[in-house]
Amino acid sequence: MNANNLNIWERQAEAGERLAPAFGFLVIAAAALWVLEFLWALWAAPAAAEGFAIYSQGARGAALSGTVLAREPDAGALAHNPALLTALQSDSVSFGVTVIATKGGVDWELGGRRGRTPSARGLWFIPHAFFNYRLSDRWVLGIGEFSRFGLGNEYPPDWPGRFNMYDVQLATSSLNAALAFKATDRLSLAAGLELTYASMSLRNRTLFPVPNVGVAEVDVSVEKARDLAVGFGLSGRYLLGDRWAFGVHYRSKERVRAKGHASFAYVGPDDPILKGAFDATFRDGSVRGVITLPESLAAGLSFAPNARLSVEAGLVWTRWSRYASLDLELPGGLPPSVNPKNWRDNVRFAVGVEYSPLDWLDLRAGYSYTQSPMTAGNADYTVPTDGRRSYSLGLGASGGNWTADLSYELIDCVGREYAASPLDAGGNGTTRSKGTGVMGHEATFTLTYRF
Repeated sequence: MNANNLNIWERQAEAGERLAPAFGFLVIAAAALWVLEFLWALWAAPAAAEGFAIYSQGARGAALSGTVLAREPDAGALAHNPALLTALQSDSVSFGVTVIATKGGVDWELGGRRGRTPSARGLWFIPHAFFNYRLSDRWVLGIGEFSRFGLGNEYPPDWPGRFNMYDVQLATSSLNAALAFKATDRLSLAAGLELTYASMSLRNRTLFPVPNVGVAEVDVSVEKARDLAVGFGLSGRYLLGDRWAFGVHYRSKERVRAKGHASFAYVGPDDPILKGAFDATFRDGSVRGVITLPESLAAGLSFAPNARLSVEAGLVWTRWSRYASLDLELPGGLPPSVNPKNWRDNVRFAVGVEYSPLDWLDLRAGYSYTQSPMTAGNADYTVPTDGRRSYSLGLGASGGNWTADLSYELIDCVGREYAASPLDAGGNGTTRSKGTGVMGHEATFTLTYRF
């Protein structure tokens, strides 16, 4: 046996020794993350996302507006670019929470009247957690839990736009696992799987015409339509010398085949014939629908002029054209509910700066602009915005094996204008209106332990 073979066997034995306990850690970590998965799915996610995507997970990523695709990573690299895991200097576990508060409203005109309907103020708590384990000097395993999609918006059930919607909630939680490989000193690659749990609720009013009698108003409620969806991701990072780096991350589409419960309530008018027709037509029961969570491609270019300063710019392209229609199979022999959306693909641009004035302190700032994927012809009140700008700040402090990161993000949304599109004329139930004052405040805290 020559020395080269002996060295190879020794490295394989070392990798095997680390792989065995890794499976134990993996089982424990996966169990803990699954608890977070289902707890989070019981809550609704914020309406501060353009489309219904959430772009930053973890305090450092949020402070840098998601520009963590190429620069030196932290423990949350799995969420943005798993290929960065090979650059981590130690194993780690981290957990944290994002708190989001939102407000906004719609100014409307209807029948010669004008008014403003504020949306319900919301407060949401979104957990995240990551576990990273080095199998060898070239292979790194990462698993994590976080949310990539979410939506929550609510108005009074009798507001003028109720025929479009008055309450929508979409909550998702993703359990991710990825394996990163250091192919060369400059190139790292990663592949992973994602399991997404999604839960959706939707409420609106509809019109029920009865020939030669009149038109009834019916309340339609779709509750907790849920499903598990599966996707995958591919990513890479390449060092362009000592100062520049390029990162890219692709996430596949995920098809959610949700099944929930639909219920109907008669609202009025007080007419026994209309009420009798409603009772004979509408039956509560199961409802089914399909939503495609779109694929995305993110890329970032970072520059580090010295060891204390780094700048990164990034783009995220999301294929929102997958969201062509929201169609529901209703119970009791009712015809399917067909709701065209016809969204378009959008792009998010972001830039972030990180500076370390002290060995234990990092200061961060970021900015992003996200295009709206919603088209004017099929605009609805689920997201009453036409693009958004975000401004973020944050810091990180390290001591021993611990790191604490904190961030704050202000989300300023551009108001969307709506044309009158009456439901009884074949429209989607919007009135002449404009979303105004839609803003979000987001604070994130992440605690990391390295071992």
